[in-house]
Amino acid sequence: MKIFENRKKFIEDMFSNLKKTIAINLQNLPNEEIPLMESHLRALYFQTYYLLALGFYNASLVLCGILLESLTKEKLHIEGVSDENIEKMDFRESIIKSKNILNSDEISFLESKKNDLRNPYTHYNMMKLSKGIYYPTFEIKNVNIVEKLKELHGLVKQGKLTEAQARQKLIEGISPVLKSSKEFRPIAQLAKSQIEEEGYALKTFLEVDKFVRDFSEKYFDQGKRESQKNNS
Repeated sequence: MKIFENRKKFIEDMFSNLKKTIAINLQNLPNEEIPLMESHLRALYFQTYYLLALGFYNASLVLCGILLESLTKEKLHIEGVSDENIEKMDFRESIIKSKNILNSDEISFLESKKNDLRNPYTHYNMMKLSKGIYYPTFEIKNVNIVEKLKELHGLVKQGKLTEAQARQKLIEGISPVLKSSKEFRPIAQLAKSQIEEEGYALKTFLEVDKFVRDFSEKYFDQGKRESQKNNS
């Protein structure tokens, strides 16, 4: 089975769907240029921004964590830590190393994102991300499920049933049981995707965006740093 049969139509459909997603997401994303920062940080920021705008929520959240780690390490570099030493650090170690040069709120934010975002998303821990989220499930017993699906699919193709009616027919007479990914592993991906699409990805990015802007103005704006130094 192929992913697509008609490449031109596949591309047109993709662009059509992306256009709708971008139009919705851009309404909620920042439109102000970001403060001065190193080119590699700027590239990471806009990769994160564009992925979110396009609806690639999981990839955007992964890059949010990488952006924060890179931001922290750039501050360490400014403070004189060598690139050789920085390359040996993970996010946790870079936060620990930064405790004497960043304030408590900054450290707290970085630690929270390391725990809630960076680690679970980078290591793709679906079970942790979907913990405690329940969906109604239907356990079909004493039926050859493959044959039943073929039968219903045939009725849909003949126009005797709609797809919605076929789904209802499949679970007819079965009472739903609430289950989480702990009881039924496939729920993990469903729950994670729903959380991201319903606002978690946008909320997280906006938090990271504010932190990045404030952090950059405070630590990377050379003119501002010189002014603060002269006034102190």
